[in-house]
Amino acid sequence: MFIELLDLLRCINAHEETWLVTSFNSISNRFVLEGTLGCPTCSAEYRIIDGIGRFGTRPAASEVPRNPMSAREREDLATRAGAFLNVTQPGATVVLGGRWAEAAQELSVMTESRIFALNPAQHVEESESVGLLEVHRQIPLAASSVRGVAIDFSFPREILTSAIRVVRPGGRIVGPAAIEPPGDLTVIARDASYWVAEKPVEMISLRRSNPVGDTKSS
Repeated sequence: MFIELLDLLRCINAHEETWLVTSFNSISNRFVLEGTLGCPTCSAEYRIIDGIGRFGTRPAASEVPRNPMSAREREDLATRAGAFLNVTQPGATVVLGGRWAEAAQELSVMTESRIFALNPAQHVEESESVGLLEVHRQIPLAASSVRGVAIDFSFPREILTSAIRVVRPGGRIVGPAAIEPPGDLTVIARDASYWVAEKPVEMISLRRSNPVGDTKSS
């Protein structure tokens, strides 16, 4: 994993968020090949093996061998992902899981964004803007830190709770039609395969204050 991407990772245990401390065992051209990520709060440790950050045992469904997509198929998928997630500004952080992860490199180039590919197939490669992660129910990123998350059917329903946490208000989540979207999301599109939903923008209550010196008489 490219060393700059490590700063975006967080512990998946339930406590106040904090950066992870990295111990390098093997590094090449600023890519960490082998190492350990340690949480200073709960002492949890997560391994980096063959450049992949391991934050849980991937579900069995994600282990099914997948035939590599053609270059045209990856470009088409990246275009869909970018449109679904409304990735329009350079520098955004996006999460693509399962089959969506095969378009990680293409989407990164198209949108100049950083991509975390969850449970990618073996033929998906990392780069300076694409980090590979193995996960189960939790996405190891900070709350409200990503523009959007797209996952396929290979993930358990609980991953959506984590997706809602890491997506910023107004950001989008793409999920499989087989899993009903959580009620706290606003569904904006749906077809036979996927739905697209938006995380509501947080409302801030405004209260009118009295002008200085304006007091109520008793």
